[in-house]
Amino acid sequence: MEHCGRCGGTWFDAYEINRIPYHEVMRIADATVMPKKPIYSSHSSRCPSCHSILEKYFGESIPAGLAFLRCPKDKGIWATQRTLEEFKKYQEDTIKSYALNKAAIPSLSVVFVPSLMGILLLLSTFITLNSLQQAKDNRGRAQEQVRQVQVNPFGPNQVIVNFETKTAMKSEINYGTSTLDLTTKSISDRPSVNHKLLLTGLKASTTYIYRITLIDQSGTRITTPDQSFQTPPGR
Repeated sequence: MEHCGRCGGTWFDAYEINRIPYHEVMRIADATVMPKKPIYSSHSSRCPSCHSILEKYFGESIPAGLAFLRCPKDKGIWATQRTLEEFKKYQEDTIKSYALNKAAIPSLSVVFVPSLMGILLLLSTFITLNSLQQAKDNRGRAQEQVRQVQVNPFGPNQVIVNFETKTAMKSEINYGTSTLDLTTKSISDRPSVNHKLLLTGLKASTTYIYRITLIDQSGTRITTPDQSFQTPPGR
């Protein structure tokens, strides 16, 4: 930082202006002897380091109505005494306001954060229990609809799935060696009470998990609990 005791202006290197406190600005101002007439200098509008022509600078952190002169290359700032005083006063007021708000936030959080966490926990528990109950009801309704499910081997790599439903419904089957990797195939693509499908491409001597999904005329889907079948050994 370089201060002119005659004109009251101060040169700050890049970002240096943020480090000077407001009380120091006022101390420098008291030590400045302002001339009766304005001082003109051919070098007043140039950077003291690289001699680039200074440009007016309006930043987001600078209050409206104030402007500094800034070096476009070195980012140094030249500030008049009045501009510097108003800028640092604005900075100090902003910091005080932030400190007051920050002090209020923890006191509010002590009350609201635990309550909010408790509400979220209860809500999460309710959603989980509700989802489990819906899934249970879904499986129960599917079991009531499905009658006489039969899975009959038709060679080591094929089985015939056959069942009936109380009312005419569309149906599909999900099957695989793991619940994480199930294949879906349509059994009845039109509403029917008789459902039959030949599953092919199966592995011999393998246990398959399957579930049957029924779709009514409104598009509602219900699914039976997981069941399993075993393919016969190959020849």
